[in-house]
Amino acid sequence: MLSQLRRIVQDVAQEPVLNNALAGLVSNVKNALKTECCSVYLADYEQQHFMLMATDGLNPEAVGQVAIGFSEGLIGWVGQREEPINLAQAHLHPRFKVTPEVSEDRFSAFLGCPIIHHRKVLGVLTIQQGESRVFSEDEESFLVTLGVQLASVLVNAEMRQAASQNSKQQKNTGQLQGLPGAPGIAIGEGFVLEPSSDFDAISLKKVDDPEKELSRFYKAVKITKAEFNRLAERMAGHLPPDALAIFDVYHQLLDAASLGNEIEKQIHEGWCAKSALKRVVEKFARQFDDMDDPYLRERGTDIRDLGQRVLNHLLDTEQRHHKLPEKVVLVADNVTATMLAEIPRAQLVAIVSLKGSVNSHAAIMARALGIPAVMGLDELPLFHWQSQRLIVDGYRGQILVAPAEPILAEYQALISEDAQLSARYQSEMHLNAQSACGVPFSLMVNAGLAIELESAQPSYTDGIGLYRTEFPFIMRNRFPTEAEQIELYKKVLASHPTKAVVMRTLDVGGDKALPYFSIIEENPFLGWRGIRLTLDHPEIFLVQIRAMLKANIGQGNLHILLPMISDLAEVDESLRLIKQATFELTDELAGTEVQLPKAKVGVMIEVPSIMYQLPELARKIDFCSVGTNDLTQYLLAVDRNNPRVAGLYDAMHPAVLRALHQMSLQAQGLQLPMSICGELAGEPAGVLILAAMGYDKFSMNSSNLAKIKWLLRRVHLSELQLLLPEILACQSPKQVRLQVQRFLDQKQLLNQLRA
Repeated sequence: MLSQLRRIVQDVAQEPVLNNALAGLVSNVKNALKTECCSVYLADYEQQHFMLMATDGLNPEAVGQVAIGFSEGLIGWVGQREEPINLAQAHLHPRFKVTPEVSEDRFSAFLGCPIIHHRKVLGVLTIQQGESRVFSEDEESFLVTLGVQLASVLVNAEMRQAASQNSKQQKNTGQLQGLPGAPGIAIGEGFVLEPSSDFDAISLKKVDDPEKELSRFYKAVKITKAEFNRLAERMAGHLPPDALAIFDVYHQLLDAASLGNEIEKQIHEGWCAKSALKRVVEKFARQFDDMDDPYLRERGTDIRDLGQRVLNHLLDTEQRHHKLPEKVVLVADNVTATMLAEIPRAQLVAIVSLKGSVNSHAAIMARALGIPAVMGLDELPLFHWQSQRLIVDGYRGQILVAPAEPILAEYQALISEDAQLSARYQSEMHLNAQSACGVPFSLMVNAGLAIELESAQPSYTDGIGLYRTEFPFIMRNRFPTEAEQIELYKKVLASHPTKAVVMRTLDVGGDKALPYFSIIEENPFLGWRGIRLTLDHPEIFLVQIRAMLKANIGQGNLHILLPMISDLAEVDESLRLIKQATFELTDELAGTEVQLPKAKVGVMIEVPSIMYQLPELARKIDFCSVGTNDLTQYLLAVDRNNPRVAGLYDAMHPAVLRALHQMSLQAQGLQLPMSICGELAGEPAGVLILAAMGYDKFSMNSSNLAKIKWLLRRVHLSELQLLLPEILACQSPKQVRLQVQRFLDQKQLLNQLRA
């Protein structure tokens, strides 16, 4: 049964034409369950109905013609209940709807199962039989399991077909819904960087030049054969002759009489080289998988290994031939800092990260660069994004694929309007950061990428509230030396003379990996990261602290921030090491006139446990900085990088806001300086709520600073304080946002915050 399920799903995934995929689906299900009829209906949310898309057993002329409303008939009932409906005599049920066009009067038994993707009903899969009986538990389980597995495949197939048609016809714009990673709108061309060489990432595509594809395939085969020859020579002295024979088998499989012949045939039928390779490899591998003989079953693994190697070389060749577009929309499984460094800033207009969510590292980098980003888009295979014309709407988390000219014109107008609003904010950048009633605020910048320091306008800010020191570590292929760190930190400290510069010690782990120090964990966000890692490696921590202290000589504006603190013992050990580094440097400077300034030391509040130890913490440190990104993640138990649960991650959650309010009150009572350096400080709604709570020091990406200053100058603190009880009484993030929107609307500010 499991092999049948897998084969049915793979057949749907392999067929690029949705209608053909659905036709094959219903026939395969009908045969697998030995029933008399199988049909599939897909949901159309614009028309509010389910459309019959394929059937094996009903009237074939009804396909694409018969629609059943969301609240009508048994199909609508399955969709409403979002669970299987199993009836022995369907025609006697009060919800049964007579539809003469489908000719189902000869069927009594009915089993309908919803196809659901991310809580959204995509369609209904049904089986029917003339005999009046309840379908068995095994049959129902089969259909439920199939529906679960089909959900993502069907979404993929629909979007793949839409994008393919759009790229050729330019008629209907394909729309993808992701997660808003960074605000703004951009128009550009998709460019896939460092793609995963995985058959799952390959979308099936036809081309007009088979000879060119054949040439590319032959070249990849030639390189692969040469690779096998090198491997065979290298292993000749270590493996017996029968083991080395596998390389001869691989050679034979690539020859025209074997896999090569099949792949050439597929290319002549119009498939691109990657698609032809995928279709043939998966077909043969599946045939071997289904064999009873264990030895023959293992040959499926050989086929996949061989295909993977040819695919790698096809992709290498393709990547080298792709010219960088004038306006790049960078697309990757997971966008990294090194990827961003490869694209000239003048050409990079937007980011699309198939993995990650609103506050994943990729989204934070996009906001730091001031470019729109959309996250968590796994509907289209990675390579289908290549060279597609895209509109990236970072406000709503939408991607428009191959947009028509009228839509392009609309979005161009929105981009112009956005630019006008930005100019309005910038015109007040030189003014004081204060409320309309004169209450002052301290606005600082989050930094770490070189681009930020170039655009931070230091004369108009109150310093750097968070300098992420991990970026220089991530961008290298080894740990930076003390001298390299001193040089870098000097530049950062000197960029804001006489103003505070808060440097966070190395914060890697979670979604920030060092290429030369791999950390593989099942739960990385709950694992070895931040201060936990550096305290386990004092040789790394001490070098960094020494470099910071040395760079601070002659500056005197260094503040050291400790990340991922979860208990007081970590604070004590960190302070001990900082004291040790200070003594070492004092000894080095003995006998000279150079003075070593004392740096202030603070703690990031991002792990919930430390929230309840503020009184003890206040006696040990100089300041606190609240990291709302991780604090939200840990309070809500949501992996912020996981798009499946991304909808649960929200810094506007009432629990998060109440925790922030309690901390503000406690910090004021303890006279403990506390700032906000998480992404919430750079959101208009977020900063208003935080100001109402009593926070007055915010650190944010430089791209948000002008807007936040402009907004704060237009609100009275007393108005915000009246709003706060209503906010704290809300039961959901949606209610919180509605309250803030209502407030901004009353102040006539809402339409001035985005196009």
